[in-house]
Amino acid sequence: MKEKIRAVGKLQQVEEKTRDRIGQQLDSMRQRHQYLQAQLNQLASLKSSAGDSTLHAPTLNSALLMNLNRVDHMLQKLLRHHEQEQAVMEAQCHSVQQVLESKHARVKGLEQVLERWRKKQAFERARKEQKQIEDILNARHRKRAL
Repeated sequence: MKEKIRAVGKLQQVEEKTRDRIGQQLDSMRQRHQYLQAQLNQLASLKSSAGDSTLHAPTLNSALLMNLNRVDHMLQKLLRHHEQEQAVMEAQCHSVQQVLESKHARVKGLEQVLERWRKKQAFERARKEQKQIEDILNARHRKRAL
């Protein structure tokens, strides 16, 4: 029983380390996701301000319009790319979150098994001690009877 408890204890430690590592990975992914969200917001505001700048221009010639069109096209491309990257990041975060939850459940299960086995071991030890005490008392009682 001691070997089982020791093995489960070590397995629990390994699972806790894995869970903690996955938790750190999830935190870094969430930070990256927040960074991408901030960039996406900045790109959206830049795109809207680039469109507003054409309204304030005194004269619009073809070169200026072509440049504005290119800028708008590049910003649209960047926005689409960031949106797709953010969607991928959200899916990865969700996947890692599920893995983290399963690891956490596994660690909790191992903790419960370990606690149950320790209680069983303590119960068996107490029962064995009680049996020894009863045997000693019975032996003394038999000596007196003889």
